[in-house]
Amino acid sequence: MLNHVFAFLVVVGILVGLSSSVYHAKYGETVQRVVDGREVTEVVQYPTVSEKLKAIAKAGDRITQAAINVSGFRYTDPETKQEKAGAVGLAIDYIGIMALWLGFMKIAEAAGLIQALAKAIAPVFRFLFPRVPVDHPAAGAMLLNIAANILGLDNAATPLGIKAMRELQELNGQKDTATNAMCMFLALNTSSLTLLPASVIAWRVASGSTAPTTIIVPILIATTCGKIAAIVASKLFERLSPEPPSSAEIAATASANPKEVCE
Repeated sequence: MLNHVFAFLVVVGILVGLSSSVYHAKYGETVQRVVDGREVTEVVQYPTVSEKLKAIAKAGDRITQAAINVSGFRYTDPETKQEKAGAVGLAIDYIGIMALWLGFMKIAEAAGLIQALAKAIAPVFRFLFPRVPVDHPAAGAMLLNIAANILGLDNAATPLGIKAMRELQELNGQKDTATNAMCMFLALNTSSLTLLPASVIAWRVASGSTAPTTIIVPILIATTCGKIAAIVASKLFERLSPEPPSSAEIAATASANPKEVCE
């Protein structure tokens, strides 16, 4: 899925660059030049066909060079003259930080800390998901997903979230309709409370921030407000929309009234 998204973004980028080049070649483009020590902005027109073709070719060269720059390890920005990390350099920096925190995650999971955190928030879980049995596999995956999100481990939380949704679908009696538990779980994920934003800290470190952890308190406040709003909104919508019967309830009804099911 991600490959399709990236391919789509590449195609969109090429089309935007091509259309922008043709537009500027036809109607002119704004350039900045230094004249007598002053920066002057002027519009350059390309009246002849040959000049238009040359302008398009130059724009193509700029786009190609920019693509090569940002996909490398490090490059110098032609406008600011500052050295910046390319895609490869940023990925290497990010991989190091994420490997560290995912290693901590594995250690915490092996030591039982993640399970302990999941048990600590189990009472809240019962309030949020009253129709999901605590001993069901969906509950374990959901609790681990929430715990991973609280620790800011996005990559670790994603597979747990997918597994939780699959398990919730097993409880769903109407496969084409999302249950209240699914909606609540999605709301909790999109408004995840984060105590330690490891991913954001990793990006800030990779971008050269001198104080990458200063965003912990603002993110904690923002995610807390978002979490409360998501829970309130989800609970309000639960009252407005009836819960579809679960697969267990449908099976119980079928076994109790086999004649009605056959009819």
